[in-house]
Amino acid sequence: MTETFCGKDCDLCQEKLSEACRGCKEGPGRRFGGDCPIADCCREKYHANCDTCQEATSCTKRQQKDQMPQIRIAEAAAKEEKEVQKREKAKVLGKWLWILFWLLIASLITGLLSQDSLSQVSPRIYFIGTVSGIAIKVIYCLILLQLRHVEEKYGKAGICSIISALLAVVVLLVVENSIALALIMLLVATAIGLAVDYFFFYGNAAVLEDFDLEFSEKWKKLWTWNLICIGGMTAGICLMFLGIIGAILVIVGGLGVFVIGIMQLVYLYRMAVLFKEYT
Repeated sequence: MTETFCGKDCDLCQEKLSEACRGCKEGPGRRFGGDCPIADCCREKYHANCDTCQEATSCTKRQQKDQMPQIRIAEAAAKEEKEVQKREKAKVLGKWLWILFWLLIASLITGLLSQDSLSQVSPRIYFIGTVSGIAIKVIYCLILLQLRHVEEKYGKAGICSIISALLAVVVLLVVENSIALALIMLLVATAIGLAVDYFFFYGNAAVLEDFDLEFSEKWKKLWTWNLICIGGMTAGICLMFLGIIGAILVIVGGLGVFVIGIMQLVYLYRMAVLFKEYT
């Protein structure tokens, strides 16, 4: 009789014969995709077998000793299925996040080309930059909506981005000489922009949890700093009438937002590479 932890006679086990398992003492049963939970428990508690354990009579693991090979096979199959799903998810994310990375870079360039100062100096470049910027935002929103099948927060970010774009159009058409209305619209736009960032950052954190938990936490921390910087910058704009205090808040907050934007690009690039390599 082959010595076991649980007291089961391995020599009478059909799984040992058919799967060439060497048993939990000699193997230790890795043929089924991992150590036996009963064997692990005995090793952790430094028991030679279950008989020396005070919890042996009430142990649910030991009560399942006859079904343990089937349980381990089922667990191995479930693990393999999860791995297949992870590879499929990584394939989709690697493709679309790579495109989003380049879209964000293109968005920065079009943002520079659509500055109001260029409208007088070079109207043609200003027009190209503005139209290109709108097209990039549309594509960006469509990709986020496409990714909602992988993580629902991406879809919410896409919807908020569409609302933000529509609000920008309303501001251009309605707000002209009313400072109060412009301020209100600015606060609303800021709130929606924060919603976009929240869902996007936390969407990235969510899809990374099964691949790199530490990286996932970095996206959450980046969102916190993003919230602080945008909040400070918005407060500075509202307090511009106080002079130097408001100006300092705007400058510091703006620099923080710029740094976070760079970090976002770096993180997005790392994510795209991570998912591509995983597949």
